[in-house]
Amino acid sequence: METYCEIILDLENELSKMKRVSEKISEQMEYAIGHCKVALYRMRELVVKQGFPDQESEINFFKKIKPTVYGRLLYYRAVFDLESKCQKADSSVIRRYLQKRLYKINEYMEEHQVKVQYFKCGFKHLDEKYFVRSTTEIPLELRSSHHLLDEEFFTWHDHTFSTIMANEMLIDYIQKELDKIDKPVGYDQTNYKSPLKWTGHKIDLGEIIYALLYSGAVNNGNATIIELAEAFEQIFNIEIKEDIYRYRLEIQERKIEKIKFLNQLIAILQRMIDDKDGLKLRK
Repeated sequence: METYCEIILDLENELSKMKRVSEKISEQMEYAIGHCKVALYRMRELVVKQGFPDQESEINFFKKIKPTVYGRLLYYRAVFDLESKCQKADSSVIRRYLQKRLYKINEYMEEHQVKVQYFKCGFKHLDEKYFVRSTTEIPLELRSSHHLLDEEFFTWHDHTFSTIMANEMLIDYIQKELDKIDKPVGYDQTNYKSPLKWTGHKIDLGEIIYALLYSGAVNNGNATIIELAEAFEQIFNIEIKEDIYRYRLEIQERKIEKIKFLNQLIAILQRMIDDKDGLKLRK
């Protein structure tokens, strides 16, 4: 019997082939959009046919699993739209357009800062209102929205969480496009190459990255998950950005010890501190 994890893994596999499909970004986006739609269709079939064994499972799906796919769909659609509108424009027009889009995205994130905080901090106290389909808390104006036409497959804020995920990726994409315009010809981003290489499991690094994201310790809490993933890619010469949302899902679905690598690090550090204290006492 098909599972949500299988659907996501199939999608990851198809998206990994995206750059082989075409050199054109717009065609890559069309390819990605198509596969995201297929994944969402498969998920909907499971939801409608099987339902959920309990409310906790329903919340987990609409809060974490579905946005992993739906967020990417929204992101790929936005990039396709940007590429389509910027194809024949000169650099000054493109810059203005990208800055305008960036402003609108930041405006959305500011307007929905309570939901952004709920998303980033992993809060749970409103889950039953936000991520259960039968809730009566959905306002009438949202019930008439096209996002909620299919009430069997939508909740109040699974779309909001998906949009936040898409916006984080889109901010990163736009900033890179602006860098391409603003940096002088011949600028070399590869002058520095870290001598370090991550030799552990990628998902272990994912634990560290998400811990930093939720701690708010980087850029006063304004760093995105994509920015953090890219920083670690450069430091440790590893590719992790493309799978970072999948790692979050895998960590959340662990049954026994969800943050086992971070717990291992704490235990190792504690032993080291204890050993040092012991040495000091012996001296």
